[in-house]
Amino acid sequence: MIKEGYFVRVLGLLFFIVILNVPKSVCQNQSEADSLKIVLEQNRGISDSLRMILLSVIMVKSSSPDEVLKYSAMLLDELKDKKHIEYRVRAHRVRGVAYRQKGHLESSLKSLFLSVKLASDNQLSHDEAKGYLDIAATYTSNNQFKNALLYENKALKILRQNGTKEQLAINLINTGYSYYNLNLMDSALLLYNEAEPIFDSIDLDIGKAYTIGNRALVYWKQGKYITAEQDLLQAIEMLEPLGDQYGIADYHNQLGRFYTEQKNIEAAINHTIQALDLAKSLDLKEQIRDATQLLSQLYAEQDDYAKAFEFQNQFIAYKDSIENTETTKEMADLRTEFEVSLREKEIDLLEERQLLNRTYIIIAIIMLVFAVVVLLYFRQRFLNTRLIAKQERKQHDEKIRNLLSSQETKTLQSMVKGQESERKRLAQELHNHFGSLLATIKVNINGIDENAIPNHQTLTKLIDQACNDIRNTSHELNMGISNDFGLVSALKELTDHLQTANGIKVEFSASINKGCIQSEDEIIIYRIIQELVSNVLKHARATRLSICLTYFIEENLMNILVLDNGQGFDTQIINSKKSGIGLKSLVALIQGLNGEISFDSNPSSGTTVNIDLPMNSFNHEVI
Repeated sequence: MIKEGYFVRVLGLLFFIVILNVPKSVCQNQSEADSLKIVLEQNRGISDSLRMILLSVIMVKSSSPDEVLKYSAMLLDELKDKKHIEYRVRAHRVRGVAYRQKGHLESSLKSLFLSVKLASDNQLSHDEAKGYLDIAATYTSNNQFKNALLYENKALKILRQNGTKEQLAINLINTGYSYYNLNLMDSALLLYNEAEPIFDSIDLDIGKAYTIGNRALVYWKQGKYITAEQDLLQAIEMLEPLGDQYGIADYHNQLGRFYTEQKNIEAAINHTIQALDLAKSLDLKEQIRDATQLLSQLYAEQDDYAKAFEFQNQFIAYKDSIENTETTKEMADLRTEFEVSLREKEIDLLEERQLLNRTYIIIAIIMLVFAVVVLLYFRQRFLNTRLIAKQERKQHDEKIRNLLSSQETKTLQSMVKGQESERKRLAQELHNHFGSLLATIKVNINGIDENAIPNHQTLTKLIDQACNDIRNTSHELNMGISNDFGLVSALKELTDHLQTANGIKVEFSASINKGCIQSEDEIIIYRIIQELVSNVLKHARATRLSICLTYFIEENLMNILVLDNGQGFDTQIINSKKSGIGLKSLVALIQGLNGEISFDSNPSSGTTVNIDLPMNSFNHEVI
């Protein structure tokens, strides 16, 4: 029993589109067809699917139109109760090709139109394109080149979108031949040149051969006789090992006409007889018609009227069997019926598409409305989330700010307390240790005779001066504020840092009596000045800054004056919602200490902040 895999592989060799004015299947190979017929006879018990594959391959491989009609009819009979639309489409198409080869053009078109309709109804675009090409070939065989070109362009449109490279290149060759027959040589040559690199890329020898042969016909019309002759002979040479007898016969016919035009009668007769022999062996009536007509003319020119009359009778017989007025009319009627059915189908499809489009539009509108609602919903959620996040961020920033302020305050308080403790310790050391030591030295020196020690008086004065200096320094350290500790020192350090790190020129002055401000009060004043300086750095874009502290003893009042030469701001926004948290907190702090704060600001002169703080009203729990 033959393995099924073999038949599946064989099936891949099916169907090659027609070339030139009639179909020529590259897959035609009579010896293979005969072998498969034997296989079919010897394996009658094979499955239906394998039987259909065998029949389809035989009908394609066979070179005889009669055998094609026989085995395609057997395949259609097998398909009566089965779907297999692809087999049905292809069977009708090869029957159309076979009828055309036998000269039955009306039957050819009936089968081909049926094949195309089945392919179109079932969306078999490749088979639909092949059907259009075979319809075009049938019209070409009856010299109806405009109709042929119409269907070739239909096929070309499909194949440019969905076809393989091979299918597209073959259709380019067919369409180019129709342009050639309509004497549109430039258009024909353009399509041949487009097809050539495609055949080269897929290495399809038969396509290369037909490109060369068909282009040779254009060169002939353009007067390039040497190139035309060489290319026609090359095309025949390339087709012989491929077994494409129809193409060989056709090109021999073309060479016969070529040599007739060149007045080389012997060569013309030789090639035309070869064409006639091949055509008769395959019962190709169109080829027989063309060859007998040309031979009749050639023998008449040689005054061999007997042969001329014989071939003339053959020509008339075959011409009448292929082409007559009634056939042409029936072919036109068939085309009209097919076009009407296509138009009705197009109208139905158009109505379906319009209904479908309206449905799509309604669905699109509903989806759009839904999308807008969803978008608005999520937008509102996003805004709410962003608002909540902003509020949470503000609260978080405020907590961090308060934490940092508290930490800075504690650090400054610790620093001041540490400095004060260190001062007191140093004062005690100076007073208790060095003071006592100098006093002992003075007593001992005073007990020595003045004449016994040179410079006795000078030493006594120096010891007295040292005792006074130690006493004064100890007293000063024990009073609280000195030039090296407390608020003034911290502010000097701040101003030095501003000039170094921010490149801003800072002037600082302080008029404060020593010991008049407690360390806790110094911390509050430092924080106020720090906040004002921070605002200048963030917003003012100033290049100069002045800080002035003045303590009024009578009023027990501290005045803080901060000036900058920046861009200024609208002082009316201080109490509005646009004001920053820092500025509001500063105003609230000063008001909480029973102090007063005023702002004077404009773009030309910068900003002046004036603060009066009564020292007896400080609540040390504020910061």
